[in-house]
Amino acid sequence: MVQHRKNNCDWENDWILEDSRFQLLDGPDEVLLSFLARTVHPEAQPDVDSAARQVDALNRLLEPDGWTLRTQEFLSGPPIYCPVATGKTADPVIPLPLRGDDASKLDLVLDQVHHLLDTDGHVLARDLLPSTTLTLRRDGGFFHPIPGDNWTDATYEAVLTMDPALVPEFTPAVNELIWQHLVIVFKRLQCEDVFSLIVEAAPLPLPPVPQNWRQVAVTPPATNRAT
Repeated sequence: MVQHRKNNCDWENDWILEDSRFQLLDGPDEVLLSFLARTVHPEAQPDVDSAARQVDALNRLLEPDGWTLRTQEFLSGPPIYCPVATGKTADPVIPLPLRGDDASKLDLVLDQVHHLLDTDGHVLARDLLPSTTLTLRRDGGFFHPIPGDNWTDATYEAVLTMDPALVPEFTPAVNELIWQHLVIVFKRLQCEDVFSLIVEAAPLPLPPVPQNWRQVAVTPPATNRAT
């Protein structure tokens, strides 16, 4: 390790996470939990205050999966933290608040809808969902100006985009199934300002433009003069 980290400097700071010998990426949960506890052990982190801050940050990440690091004993004063199962998982698992520009969270929302559709046996809607992208678009009150319909300039439309060739597969029945399950997830996430689902074809990519396009596009001007 000294050769790669000190002499050659050809290992990244997070090399240990991808080294298969440590099983931190794909091993049992207990392996990762023990590793995390070891990073805040007094022998690895002698500064008590720094260790406490690290534990707080780690517990915020571990809490949704039902784990926490707690003091179990002491080593000549500083605490030794050990992983403890809390017996419950946090709900929702997606950090709040959910905003329209949180692309990574919206992809998790789509994943949860996919699992709900699978559980309910809606095979066609389930299989179509991975080919889509979910975004939230502010309605702005322009598309739904009917008094009393609760639409405001702060409400959203859920927008599913996909390859144009797949649009015909999203029939009204499929769209309704997806919307029903989206509503379930949004409510669990306390995100109740999304009022409808729109299905759209993804825009086609713009053609590549060479830097010398002006020269390439130049053609002799047309003339009506007889030769």
